[in-house]
Amino acid sequence: MDNKEKKNNIFIWSIIILVIVIAILWYYFWNKSSNNIAIDSNSITTDSNSIVSSTGNYEDLTLTVIGDTRCWAKCPTNAILEQLKQLPSISNAKIVVKDFSDEWVSEYLKSNEIKTLPLFQFSTNNFDTSKDPDQKDQNGNLVPKVNTFLTELKDGSYSLSVGSTFNPFEKRSDRGFLQIAPDKIKTIKDSSYIKWNKDAKITWLEYSDLECPFCAKLHNSDVEKVLTEKYGYDLNIVFNHFPLGFHKNAQTGAEILECLGEQKWGDAFYSLLKKSYTDKNSDKDFLISEAVKLWADKDKLNKCLTDGTYTQKVKDMQNAGAELFKITGTPWNVLINNETGEYEVISWAYPAESFVEIIDKLK
Repeated sequence: MDNKEKKNNIFIWSIIILVIVIAILWYYFWNKSSNNIAIDSNSITTDSNSIVSSTGNYEDLTLTVIGDTRCWAKCPTNAILEQLKQLPSISNAKIVVKDFSDEWVSEYLKSNEIKTLPLFQFSTNNFDTSKDPDQKDQNGNLVPKVNTFLTELKDGSYSLSVGSTFNPFEKRSDRGFLQIAPDKIKTIKDSSYIKWNKDAKITWLEYSDLECPFCAKLHNSDVEKVLTEKYGYDLNIVFNHFPLGFHKNAQTGAEILECLGEQKWGDAFYSLLKKSYTDKNSDKDFLISEAVKLWADKDKLNKCLTDGTYTQKVKDMQNAGAELFKITGTPWNVLINNETGEYEVISWAYPAESFVEIIDKLK
């Protein structure tokens, strides 16, 4: 064998040995890594720029926030997000913010049967909350960590319930407001006692009952004072009944108000309403006693109640509110532009600034 052949054989064997070494190394490291990595075939990226869902047990967390720029009144999206970012368990999460108008968002919400915004969607509920500070409720009991409040969605991701009420699928005006037909507004006004200017441009329509503690909080705040001073004759107030079934005095209290209004009209109606909330008392005897102080005839009041004169009216108001404004609790405040039919809802007892923000945009 000459020197040239020897060199060729050495080269060939070198290649063979190198291939064998690479094969051994690959086999070793593949087995090692496969014992430590769980591959999740259910991990899905619906939109590479936004919504990530995963049913795997990953510590890596993606928080996707879906809001709607039209929901400027009652979607504290940014405030909630900032609070979440303060938690150590979420501070290092990948955060993606999307709007309802963005591509694929509408279809994603529909496919997961999500009807209200804002949505705070977590890619997993398996993240370490051990470093999150403990919080206690008013009774001194520990509040569970944030991941215990997550609800699994159809795609395997999780949503955090934040009491979202904004329905992005509802038809809205060019200014982003919901709309009600003029004849519906007229029907409401015709069956109600109107406080202040009947021909005002803006109506504050409130659905409540006398036993509702949050309604009392609203009425004992400065909201009405601020609004009437700021808007004067441009605003009127309408109270409609929405007696909640678990409030034992609610239906009777509503009927007493109507029976009083029959005798002494709107001023007495609203005076008794205010007295009930101020004293936080919706008991039948208390309301009748206070109605008599407003010069109502006690015998006529009792007969009105016994005959159920206004039982159906109260129920009709409640049914109309549920149908028109999708009421789920009280107080439910509807601010209406009587000229355009545009309206916006404020649920619960918000401060005067929240009302002012909406009214200024409605006018």
